[in-house]
Amino acid sequence: GVMIVNKESFEHSLAELQKMADKIKSQDASLEEAIQCYEEGMKYYKICSDILDNAKQKIETFEGEV
Repeated sequence: GVMIVNKESFEHSLAELQKMADKIKSQDASLEEAIQCYEEGMKYYKICSDILDNAKQKIETFEGEV
C-alpha cells in the first residue's frame, strides 16, 4: 500500500540527497554546480522531511487509538 511507495520514494530521495552532498564536497564542482546541487538537494530534503512527518502523524494517530 501507501507505506511501500513512501519507503521507496524516501530511500530514493535520501540517495539523491547523498549524491548531491557528495557532488558539493567534490573538489571539481564549480560554485555554480554546487549551488545547483544544493537547491536540488533541498527539494529531496523536503520530500524526506514530509514523508517522515507523515509517518510520525500516522504513529501518533495509531498510539492515540491504542
